[in-house]
Amino acid sequence: MAERPQYFENTLTPLSINTTTLFESLRELRVAVRNGAGLIQENTPLPETWGPNGIFRAFPGIALAFLRLDYQSSVLEDPKATTLDYRRYALQRIPSSLPDTPLLASRLSPIGSSSPVTAVTLRILGTLANNDWQDSANVSIAREDITCLHQATQWALKNEPLVAHDGRKMGGDEVLFGRSGLLWFLLNVRAHRFDQETQELLSPVLEAIPELVRVIVDAGQQGSKEYTEKNGANDAHPLMYAWMEGHYCFGAVHGITGILTILLSCKPAELTDYFPVIGGTITTLCKLSGATNGHLPMTLPPYSFRQRSSELVQLCHGSPGLLILLGAALKNGSLTRAHWDPSWDQAIYLGTQRVWEEGLLSKGGSLCHGVTGNAWAWLLLHDCFEYHSDNLNDARTAYLQRNKLSALPNVEMSQELTSNFFLSRALAFMLHARETKPYNTSPASSDKDYRMPDEPYSLFEGVAGNVCAWADTCAVLQARLRKIELVEQGAWATSTLSQDPVFQDAFHRQLGFPALGGNGATGLF
Repeated sequence: MAERPQYFENTLTPLSINTTTLFESLRELRVAVRNGAGLIQENTPLPETWGPNGIFRAFPGIALAFLRLDYQSSVLEDPKATTLDYRRYALQRIPSSLPDTPLLASRLSPIGSSSPVTAVTLRILGTLANNDWQDSANVSIAREDITCLHQATQWALKNEPLVAHDGRKMGGDEVLFGRSGLLWFLLNVRAHRFDQETQELLSPVLEAIPELVRVIVDAGQQGSKEYTEKNGANDAHPLMYAWMEGHYCFGAVHGITGILTILLSCKPAELTDYFPVIGGTITTLCKLSGATNGHLPMTLPPYSFRQRSSELVQLCHGSPGLLILLGAALKNGSLTRAHWDPSWDQAIYLGTQRVWEEGLLSKGGSLCHGVTGNAWAWLLLHDCFEYHSDNLNDARTAYLQRNKLSALPNVEMSQELTSNFFLSRALAFMLHARETKPYNTSPASSDKDYRMPDEPYSLFEGVAGNVCAWADTCAVLQARLRKIELVEQGAWATSTLSQDPVFQDAFHRQLGFPALGGNGATGLF
């Protein structure tokens, strides 16, 4: 068998966005969610104890996927099919006790490998699921779980930007293992209300969030300073985060695009002082992307396991991470009005071109390095341009006024960026992902030889991630279809959407990318 290429030629066509296409796509993706969930339930054993893996792999990620489906069930229901018990599937995969695993300063995020924070994350989410995702005075968290979160937060506040692990120093802020992954869970815990005793016990943890934000930003500024001292100022960014010691990473899982996406989920008051350095960093990232025709390098200075003919185009390393970051940033009016730059539009346009042309990765359909992960950013960007266009218009106007210009540079490129531009491509990729393994193992089903993932049913490498992507797409489609219906009834206005219960239910079922979000901290992870 010939060696698989890094990516397959994209022969897909962006879908036409109309009511018929959206309804049919919603129907097909609901079926895919149901079938994919059934495959996971049938092919993954139930755990007896916590193992050595975090949410990224194995059963913790599968449990999280089923919890997300339980929360999103209102947009996944097919009246012609029996309802799957997603909540039961999830709770079966959450052992009742904490693991016999020490908390390590180098493993504070619940996403990566073995950490008691992983167990705490799922135990708390399981408790919320059992209460039908409703906050109330009756919901409590076990004291040992709160103690674990408190210890993890204290480690995070004390950590240096580099932490020791297995005889080497690694970046301490990345999403997979570091402080930003822990911050993301704390933000989601804060989105809920619990009984009085729990709230009192949680207070020291949640009140530390602003300080945690500060140490993460400080680490990025220190990283920039150290990079400049060793490599000069030419390629330096205002914030830089090490992945390996001496190598500063840009991907969402291991680098700055993921870290900033999570920071932007904080309360506005917690970020006000940092908007200049965050906005400046986003602009520098966008200009770097523009200089490389929409790609984003793995690291600066370059670091690679082997030579490649093209930069990676996947979540963990590459331009999809920047698109997700921009999808989060454009929703923030305070940030964009003061710091938006035309390079943001250019990075979105060129990054979308690169993902469209090089994003059908031979590794398959996975979130971390596959088709659905590459497509998810377009769902976030669709929402920016469909529901937050006022933010963008204000930002562009403010830019022109600051710079005393009458027109934007590359205005034709900016005009290409519409909600339909992104949704048409997202749907093409999401529907095509049904041809990847293990969802589809028929040798005659696709002209592309996608490989079987190492962890075929896991969240970030397998079909559990595909199912989550398809479910979020269903929420996007349900909301968009409701808006179209209101327009056709002549009842649509911006205020109508905020008051319409059908639209609001669908809109708030969009959970965003697991472990990253992009729609703010919804409370679920």
